[in-house]
Amino acid sequence: MPTTRLERLHSLDALRATMMLLGLVLHSAVSYITTPLGAAWPYKDPQTSVLLDLVVFFIHLFRMPAFFVVAGLFGALLLCREGRGGFVRNRGRRVLIPLVMFWAVMMPLCGYGFVFSLRQVGGEMPWEYMTDRPILRQPLLGHLWFLYYLLLFYAAALVVMPLAARVPAALRERADAAFRAIVTTNWGVAVMGAITAVSLIPMTAPGLDTEPALLPPVRVLAAYGIFFGFGWLLFRHHDLLPSFADRWKPMLIAGATAGAAYLFVAIRQPLFTDARAWHLTAIALAGPATWLVIFGLLGLAVRYLSAPRPLVRYFSDASYWMYLTHLAPAAWLPGVFAHFQVPAVVKFLMVFALTTIVTTVSYHYFVRSTGMGELLNGRRYPRAGERIASNVSPA
Repeated sequence: MPTTRLERLHSLDALRATMMLLGLVLHSAVSYITTPLGAAWPYKDPQTSVLLDLVVFFIHLFRMPAFFVVAGLFGALLLCREGRGGFVRNRGRRVLIPLVMFWAVMMPLCGYGFVFSLRQVGGEMPWEYMTDRPILRQPLLGHLWFLYYLLLFYAAALVVMPLAARVPAALRERADAAFRAIVTTNWGVAVMGAITAVSLIPMTAPGLDTEPALLPPVRVLAAYGIFFGFGWLLFRHHDLLPSFADRWKPMLIAGATAGAAYLFVAIRQPLFTDARAWHLTAIALAGPATWLVIFGLLGLAVRYLSAPRPLVRYFSDASYWMYLTHLAPAAWLPGVFAHFQVPAVVKFLMVFALTTIVTTVSYHYFVRSTGMGELLNGRRYPRAGERIASNVSPA
């Protein structure tokens, strides 16, 4: 691992925050899609729109994979800076404590929100989904599952790193050369797409499964672990980050094209007489599409967001709180609007706008300058009045 001390990577920090904030879009829209999701999202509004299906499934295609790539890179960066002890203390404070704290508050709050919304349309909350399986396989983690996965990946990295150090130098050099070729050549994205496509074969649907259980299936951990591992290795070769910026536009265009083809196949299952053929065709498109979009987003962020920008920095800090708390309004508000006779897209925009306002305002006034802000952001920002006073020089 390199020993140089990097400055704050504003570009990747902004990309990580963007992926978290896209969760607000996804969860505000999912109540209004035509595709039934069962107990994964029990509320279904009377008004739906296939347009929102496209929005939800396209975001799902790349959002968490891109997040785990960035998380892997920042994890390796933190281990390089702080050492094993500092790494464990930091991840315990910034990941484990928020997971436990917000799980205890958000899970009941979101559960009652779904009950309220379902009752507005004559439905019932399928509580048996939470009680008819072993405790380790119950979907207890909700939208906080990604924090749990991060902890598992961090633990795996701490085990693997000492073992990797014992690999012969010649083999490490060949592995480094292969990784650098994957990052810098156009065929590299095809290699990563093929690896991800293979990892999607055992999924229950032609895409990444989301499993918020305490004992997630190995297939799901392995699929997400590919993205985390890629990000971890990318830190070792962080000098290659500018190479993404040189080709962000063709990568995003190709990713959007492949993503559109994937969406067409994924929502047109009746066109296939054989379910296995449908699944394999969809994942053959999903794998390359995911990595094309990731490479494009990395390049876009490095190209335009490397310099610090106050507004971007603000929402980069706010995004953690906004994501941790957003599911409560996203569960309650659809019930409030259930009887509104307006199109599904309008309802989605209302839920998204209010969810964004609630989470942003609560962050600004009750989190940013408090101990909670220090826990989530690593520092406590001064209030506006305090900041102005601190900038006044003595007479």
